[in-house]
Amino acid sequence: MPDSIETYLEDVLCYADLAAGDERSVRAELAEHLHTMVEASPTSNPKEIYAMLSEEFGKPKIVGRAVAAAKGRIRTYFKKRRRRLPIQVGIALLLAFAVRFAVAQEFHVSGDGVAPLVPRGSRVLVYKLANSFDPGDVVVYRLGKVEYRLGIVQHATGSGGWVVERKTCGVKETLELPKGQIVGRVFLNTR
Repeated sequence: MPDSIETYLEDVLCYADLAAGDERSVRAELAEHLHTMVEASPTSNPKEIYAMLSEEFGKPKIVGRAVAAAKGRIRTYFKKRRRRLPIQVGIALLLAFAVRFAVAQEFHVSGDGVAPLVPRGSRVLVYKLANSFDPGDVVVYRLGKVEYRLGIVQHATGSGGWVVERKTCGVKETLELPKGQIVGRVFLNTR
């Protein structure tokens, strides 16, 4: 007799697909109702008991889906994933910071050094892994420890550096930069 009740409960909970805590409470409540129904039944055949439960209480698929709807599908989804969610968010943040510091970084353009290619107020995304630059490429370079500027590559120097041109107060300025001073090539801007 208990085997048929357990089988029926397993079928119902399979269709309900609840979070662990909800599944325990629903299992206990349904088991109590089902035991009450089976005690009033004159038969002791497990197949007949299962058939009786399916007829009187409802098909396991229908009951399971009704329980899932009553508990809320979205709520259940988040309850099932709440243990993994902090780990997944942590991994996503770690990857985002790794990409930001190693592959690509966003900069705000506060001047007109390379206008009209990149106007003032734009945001640019810089590819940091770029090793070589072509004439006309827009690059970000470091000036001091905390100051960054944009420039347009003119040509390579013999010492492995690059000649970069930019406008400062309307006057063209040409700089010879070592490779280590160039942060990367601009590959996306929000003009």
